[in-house]
Amino acid sequence: MKKTRRPKAVSASPRRVLFMHTDHFHPLALGALEYAASAGWVLTFSHRRNLQPSAEIHLAQAEAVIAGQVLWADEADWSDVRVPVVCATYPPHPVVRAGYVLLDFCASGRLAAEHFLAAGFRNLTYCWMGESWALNEQRKGFIQAARAGGAALHELDWAARGSEYTWDFESFRRWLGVRVGQMPKPLGLMVDSDWTGIEAVTALRAAGILVPDQVAIISCYNMEPICKGCIIPLSSVDMDWHAQGYQAAAMLDRLLNGGRLPRRPLIVPPKGVIVRQSSDVMAVPHAGVARAMHMIQNDFGDRNLSVGSIARSVGISMVGLNLAFKKHLGRSPSNLLSQRRLREAKKLLAATDLMAKDIAAACGYGTIEQFIRNIKTATGLPPRAWRRKTNAQTSEDALDSCKEH
Repeated sequence: MKKTRRPKAVSASPRRVLFMHTDHFHPLALGALEYAASAGWVLTFSHRRNLQPSAEIHLAQAEAVIAGQVLWADEADWSDVRVPVVCATYPPHPVVRAGYVLLDFCASGRLAAEHFLAAGFRNLTYCWMGESWALNEQRKGFIQAARAGGAALHELDWAARGSEYTWDFESFRRWLGVRVGQMPKPLGLMVDSDWTGIEAVTALRAAGILVPDQVAIISCYNMEPICKGCIIPLSSVDMDWHAQGYQAAAMLDRLLNGGRLPRRPLIVPPKGVIVRQSSDVMAVPHAGVARAMHMIQNDFGDRNLSVGSIARSVGISMVGLNLAFKKHLGRSPSNLLSQRRLREAKKLLAATDLMAKDIAAACGYGTIEQFIRNIKTATGLPPRAWRRKTNAQTSEDALDSCKEH
């Protein structure tokens, strides 16, 4: 997402902004701090978690608030808060007159499913440990993409067992090992978070299930110490907390300077899937097809990449490669390459301000006309119109979710 640029302020009395979050070292804070430095603010951090919001704000002498995940009193009341507030999540109780900058969890599920599909997985499953707006959105995106890709879909709903089981990790690991052991392999498994990812790796190893050979795993958030420190490093969707914190501070700045409260939440897209060992595998037994899929997944931006060049690289005739793809994946290499380019093009259209010609070049289209034609064939709209419609729909969906919440 394009950052909001702001000249450094020169003020004898810098504004004091309160950052409310259970974790002062959360990546969300780093984005907010970057903007605060450019705006000349003092960003102070909440640490009295047993107070009502208005009392906390008064003690901090804050002019505005960025609210992340918080643990206030059960009956926290925002009705008497008079300073501007921007929320980076849904707080435990409604915040009156607040702006929202939210992560696109639906996109996180979709990205994970598309990653598995591109790697040749035909059996996919989603596992979540608790109920929340974010996880419901993530699950929805995963299921939609899995079904659109023609995969066999399985679900692992630990939350259905009841809240008393939510944090019973020993029972969760036994349950997951048994359930995954009964599913067809190879299997692509998305879990709701990096923390659940650690438990999943532990459970599958204990059950004698090979990761990633039999079951590939993608988690969410991309907390690097957790992902890299796991016994099998975790692939994860990078949710771009830094950009969320920066944009939350930018929205707050506009409110402080007399701007109107946005009617819709601002939605921050994820950066993408960060691939590590837990999902670094192609789920096809044919070595040539696996190598070809790897080229399509990673080299699609090369405008000279074609079925012919791929066939030559893997040492198979074009006819042989087409037959092998049809046998193992049920579709042609040209279809897979076209879909990979289209998926990346739509991602860049929705998540960036790049011009059409730059997106076309980045995605390996030979001409701008070819790019426009492919987008219009796939969506029914030219690129600019599809971008406007998609951004408006994303905000509208988030607004509806706010109302439901």
